[in-house]
Amino acid sequence: MHRVFLRDAGPDADRVLTIVGEEARHALRVKRLGPGDALELLDGEGAVHSACVEAFDKQGRGEWIMRVRIERTERRPPISPGVHAVVAAPKGPHLDEMISQLSQVGAASWSPLRSERSVSEPGEKRLDRLRRIAEESSKQCGRAWAMRIGTLTTFDDALAPAPAIVVADPEAEVYRPTRSPEIRLLVGPEGGWSKRELERALEAGAQVARFGPHAMRLETAAVVATAVILELERNHPEARSALPGDL
Repeated sequence: MHRVFLRDAGPDADRVLTIVGEEARHALRVKRLGPGDALELLDGEGAVHSACVEAFDKQGRGEWIMRVRIERTERRPPISPGVHAVVAAPKGPHLDEMISQLSQVGAASWSPLRSERSVSEPGEKRLDRLRRIAEESSKQCGRAWAMRIGTLTTFDDALAPAPAIVVADPEAEVYRPTRSPEIRLLVGPEGGWSKRELERALEAGAQVARFGPHAMRLETAAVVATAVILELERNHPEARSALPGDL
């Protein structure tokens, strides 16, 4: 199923929408869609519009236009529990890869973390790029709610009261399900947490936990920890009948 990310698709069925530019070109030239073919429109906020292609055309400067008709709209709940990853930003392309993979495994949001040993902090232009990567990932994996990209968060702010706070550390005990609807996951930089930070986390009531037998690169740890949390929380005996979501 070909998917298009379109935030302003609107809630109504039986509507004809015009899609222009790269999305239209990709649908025609790469996906080889034609009149009558089915596709989905995602607005990133829970709406999944089933649609079909009505026609292709070109604007004056050669830009492709695709007209689609919405036939049915379904609203899906967000994945629960909501895992909000507050993670130190890795260097270079590792950050882009981490954002795509966090989106695929089901993180509700990601925010860059400033900790004592942080080495990289993305600026606003980079954050805009990461939002686009999260949207592209939504199309690829079919998630109805796009992963949100937050702003820079200090370690102390990340320990502000929340239903559940989990701090990833390879030297800790294994993760224990919290049965919480919202979980804030903290993953530190390659240099790890300082002694003071771990002490502050415990004082704040956070669960310090490990998510595998080995130390991992931070981008790997963030993705693995998110997946483990979602799997264990959703498969806990008390959670199976209570948690909504399309994971």
